Amino acid sequence: MTKYGMASSQVSSVTSPESGGRSEIPNLGGNDSSPILITGHKLNGHNYLQWSQSVLLFICGKGKDEYLTGEAAMPETTEPGFRKWKIENSMIMSWLINSMNNDIGENFLLFGTAKDIWDAAKETYSSSENISELFQVESALHDFRQGEQSVTQYYNTLTRYWQQLDLFETHSWKCSDDAATYRQIVEQKRLFKFFLGLNRELDDVRGRIMGIKPLPSLREAFSEVRREESDDGIQRATCPNIGWLCPCCSVI
Repeated sequence: MTKYGMASSQVSSVTSPESGGRSEIPNLGGNDSSPILITGHKLNGHNYLQWSQSVLLFICGKGKDEYLTGEAAMPETTEPGFRKWKIENSMIMSWLINSMNNDIGENFLLFGTAKDIWDAAKETYSSSENISELFQVESALHDFRQGEQSVTQYYNTLTRYWQQLDLFETHSWKCSDDAATYRQIVEQKRLFKFFLGLNRELDDVRGRIMGIKPLPSLREAFSEVRREESDDGIQRATCPNIGWLCPCCSVI
């Protein structure tokens, strides 16, 4: 691990108190003192997959991901580009450390490069091969139903579960056609799961959608079910016999 030290101002900035669970950093590149929001997923030791994805999106958006991959190698201290590299590396180190809970971030204060921090965090906290965590997500998803939620709330929760499952994906496809076929299979299974968890009063729209050949995408199906729920809500709200048992609009 290469060390060159961090300025005291940088150290104090990364040990500042947390603010509402959000990860913010000082603006190191300009006069604006407004903090930059990195991610709402601070690394807490149990959420590495969500943290790493959201932080990677932020750093890629800043065009600095080569500091995480090691492509931006440290120049010799005598080379003209060393100062620029040092400034940018320190900035990204601050981003990473400020996106962690204080008790975790303090362990990385003396690391020399952003890549050192990134690699060590993965080695320490990654649970991509944690079968028990994957089982918990699959179990929660298996038992999940719409219940008292609106269709939108139900769909959004399903989507969050599926995104967690996607983070566990480690397949390396040699053929792009095979990858596309696999995604189609996954999409259809998720469409069926969405249908299975819907409340009984949405059986009619579910049956209509399942009669379409070929089946629509998951998003198209959600949009149609949501529209049906919305239209049904308007109908019941304007009906003189308000309630779940409504003889004039046959809502049960």
